[in-house]
Amino acid sequence: MKIEIPSNATAKKILATNKPPRGTTHFRFSDGNRKPVIDKIANIDCLAGCTGTLEYGKVTFDGRGRHAKVKEFIPAESEQAAPPSPEPTMPEPTEKPAAASNQRKNKIHGFSACAVAKSLGKAGIGYAEADAILKSRGVVMPKASLSVQLGFGRNPQTWCKRGEPASLTDQQIAELRQAVA
Repeated sequence: MKIEIPSNATAKKILATNKPPRGTTHFRFSDGNRKPVIDKIANIDCLAGCTGTLEYGKVTFDGRGRHAKVKEFIPAESEQAAPPSPEPTMPEPTEKPAAASNQRKNKIHGFSACAVAKSLGKAGIGYAEADAILKSRGVVMPKASLSVQLGFGRNPQTWCKRGEPASLTDQQIAELRQAVA
């Protein structure tokens, strides 16, 4: 685009009248008689008082630092002329089987494994026996998690923050212990 920039123009005024396309980092200004100037958009105020052609785009460099040479200037229009990429197709959602919740084995007597572990801790059962009880019901819990849950069950002050133990009867606890014995 052919532009004429007043001599008292600031970078902000130049960018307001000649808005750069999104994603551009540099500009190229040519005056017809001289070699084009390629610089960062932040330095556009150096064009104050000039008349010529202004292009926005991206630059690739050969080298690094202040001695890097401009390898290529890619105008913004050529980037936009590229054909749009096709919309990604989303796979159709598959319905989850209704029996998925029945396949999980983390419930014991209708309570979560953590609540049952707290209840076992409340009953005074140790780690080895509690681990055997949970494994007999198909629940595998890491040692650290089981130890912590047993500790929470032994300490009633943690129940308000960490959840109450399962309300298992003495008969249900005896049943669980008997299954491992």
